[in-house]
Parts: sequence; structure tokens; C-alpha cells
Amino acid sequence: MKFPAFALAASLFLPACSLFHSDETNPHFGKVTGTVSWRDRVELNPNAELIVSLEDVTRQDGRPVLVGMAEDTWPGSSPVSFEVSFDRRVVAEDRHYRVRAVVKQDGETVLASRHGVPVLTFGHSDRADLELHRVGGP
Repeated sequence: MKFPAFALAASLFLPACSLFHSDETNPHFGKVTGTVSWRDRVELNPNAELIVSLEDVTRQDGRPVLVGMAEDTWPGSSPVSFEVSFDRRVVAEDRHYRVRAVVKQDGETVLASRHGVPVLTFGHSDRADLELHRVGGP
């Protein structure tokens, strides 16, 4: 009975993902935009994937809660623009939100942001510019 477990997992995960991509007239639609750049020389192949996540980082245990995510295959060369859509109903003014990014290639993370960029609340805007750094390797 693997399907019901998958269906349950999908139903819990999907609301956190961006479901408002195409309907900007939806009053609950929000987005965070920005750029991702990297200085490290990394040869990316066509199966490379850029993943940008919007996270609620308020929890005391340090585990972020996913609010929105954008994925782009073959991000190309730096800098890369991104847009993460999210449901405004899950954002509270008394919580802290950050944007982070990684580039994965062949299932391995090759570039990652060291620190998330604060957005949306406590005077932070809905724009973030991220710098990625090489993960592991030479």
C-alpha cells in the first residue's frame, strides 16, 4: 500500500509549494523575486537544477518550514533571475522568512547559499539577491 502513503505525503507537501504561478490576479498570490549568482567556476551540464526556497525560519529548533519553492533546470550562467510564488495566507507579520538556493547536478549539491536572505517581514522587501558557493570538491 505505497500509494496511499505517497498520496498523503504529496497532500502535505503540495500546499507549501507554489500553486499560484499563473494567476497573479489571485488576491492570495505573492512572490519573492531576485537573482542567484556564483563566482566559483563550476561546469554545469544540462541536467543541472537551480532550486530556490522561501522558508519560515522562526522555529526555535532551527528547522525551516517551506513556504514556496521554484525550480529551474539548466540554470545557465550566472546571474540567474528567479521568482518564488507563495500563498500570502501562510505568511504572518510576526514570523521570520528567508530565501535560500542550491544548484544540484547529478543528484549532488554543487553550489549553495551559505546564509539565507531575509525577506517579507520586519522591514525586509520581497526581493533577494543570493550568492552561491561551491560545496565540497576541489
